[in-house]
Amino acid sequence: YNTTQGREGGRRCDLYSEKTLKACLLWRESVVNSELIEKLVHHFHRTLPRGDGAILVFLPGWGDITRLYVRLRQSKEPFKLITLHSLMTPEQQHEAFERPPRGVRKVVLSTNIAESSVTIDDVVYVIDSGVRKERSFDPDTGFSSLDTKMVAKANAIQRRGRAGRCREGLAVHLFPSYKFAALEAYPLPQMLSSSMEEVVLQAKVIHGGSNSEISAMLTSSMAAPRPKTVDAAVALLKSMNCLTRSGELTAIGRACAAIPVQPNVAKFLLVAEALRCIKPAACVAAFLSTKGPFQQTVGAGPSSRAFGKDHFNKAYFSDHLTMVQAYAEWRREVSRGRAGSFCDEQALSPEMLDMAYMMVGQFVDFMVGAGYDGQDVQQGDYGEVDPVRVASKEDALLRAAMMAGFRPNLCRLVRGQRAARWFLDDDREVSPFQGSSNANYQAHGRDGDEWMVYNDSMKMGRYNSIMDSSLVFSPFVLLFANAVLIDIRRGEIWFDRWHARMDPGPWINELLGLRKDFMPAMHDTLKSRNLCSFPEKLADRVADFCRQRPIWLGELESSALPIDEAVSGTALRQLSMFEWPEDLGQEPEESDQEQSI
Repeated sequence: YNTTQGREGGRRCDLYSEKTLKACLLWRESVVNSELIEKLVHHFHRTLPRGDGAILVFLPGWGDITRLYVRLRQSKEPFKLITLHSLMTPEQQHEAFERPPRGVRKVVLSTNIAESSVTIDDVVYVIDSGVRKERSFDPDTGFSSLDTKMVAKANAIQRRGRAGRCREGLAVHLFPSYKFAALEAYPLPQMLSSSMEEVVLQAKVIHGGSNSEISAMLTSSMAAPRPKTVDAAVALLKSMNCLTRSGELTAIGRACAAIPVQPNVAKFLLVAEALRCIKPAACVAAFLSTKGPFQQTVGAGPSSRAFGKDHFNKAYFSDHLTMVQAYAEWRREVSRGRAGSFCDEQALSPEMLDMAYMMVGQFVDFMVGAGYDGQDVQQGDYGEVDPVRVASKEDALLRAAMMAGFRPNLCRLVRGQRAARWFLDDDREVSPFQGSSNANYQAHGRDGDEWMVYNDSMKMGRYNSIMDSSLVFSPFVLLFANAVLIDIRRGEIWFDRWHARMDPGPWINELLGLRKDFMPAMHDTLKSRNLCSFPEKLADRVADFCRQRPIWLGELESSALPIDEAVSGTALRQLSMFEWPEDLGQEPEESDQEQSI
């Protein structure tokens, strides 16, 4: 019986060994065969079919890189193992260009970052796993995901071109040759793989027009996003108050569009300037706009001392504040002339810190030019940032700015066996990514006391992972909820898509009074184009309210609809909510400086 009958490539079976045919039989689409790759690395190392040179292995992600790294290290061969990944710092990536010592084989384990971003001139052998990770955005869930897929034709050609850049080389693609014709021509364009809120917001400012006109313009482009993706972006911008209910631009939406970062990061910066804590906020924004300062390594052994993120996490329970602490300590060591050794000791990236320093200065200068007058900019370099003391007024104000800016990205925490369980407002369970400062955080208070606010999320395999997150308490959540409804007689409270029992007390009048004052003051500040006009006493009230003991939210549960959509009639008049009006822009005679915000 001819098992190859009717199959592509069947006529060539007699040309190959039994071992090769077995490898083809075991091949599975989008699956990385680490054992086969390991054998190929050893084969090239020992036989040198194209002479001496480095080996470059393309793998889809960090997990596959780590597994192969461990296998090769355990082989005891004289390998210099180098990893390339988007999480690696520039200094770690530079190591790939260095020549190994005599008698040592350089083996580079890389994602598709090495396809075109870098050229390693001593690579002679390329092993292409035939698999890649592709980011995609699901407008139904609001989560991005990294999906494992076969390479596109363009990927395979680029990977093959990495072999023998300066002399003859050899490339091996670990998928059957007949599959090449069926591969996609190119990877998915970024416009189709990302959320669209920044693009939609810029389009509203530049192009104007209705949401349907914006959608028609974007969906008629060469790399046209799905209409559902544009609709999801509009819905998110509405929830952030960047657009009105009818989809028109608001003052805070226009201001966010003027800052060249993601809208939620821009809103965070704007609230931080109102609360007079712009420097640490600018530091957070700088790292969120690039990458964190912490180096990621494979195969690091146990250490008796804390270093990297563990060293700088001073009980903040915040990835964002941990980055601020690392930056502040680095600037201190810069002034002492030992920045290089400090970065080596603490596994920090000097290049990312230098880039952050430049961006912090630019963000602060932008805000000062628009009228910011906080005490933190009255003297000294705009790029200098002091550490934030845990539980201080500045700590509370910075978390308040995160809550206001990153909302609706919020999780409630429920005490678990070993660590807290995290839930979104639709009851989906999520978890912090493993490198987070909050990866093993255990809730200490009552259910409803503790929450995590975050700026981004990612679906990784079966798990929905929260990226950088910060701990906040119930007063923060209630103060910056989009809508709040309180029934004192029944002892119930509704806020956004949450419902809970509560104990009446003086906090209710404090909360409603602050909510009545805060967002109108933000609106007036942005309309006046004068950032120092936000009342300092109002910022002090925010700090005092947020620093109180957590407000009890018993029997907390999610609701199908946000409270502002669920009520009508007389109940609607009891709703605590600020409706941002449409912003029509500025009068022509206003100055260029005023137009910067």
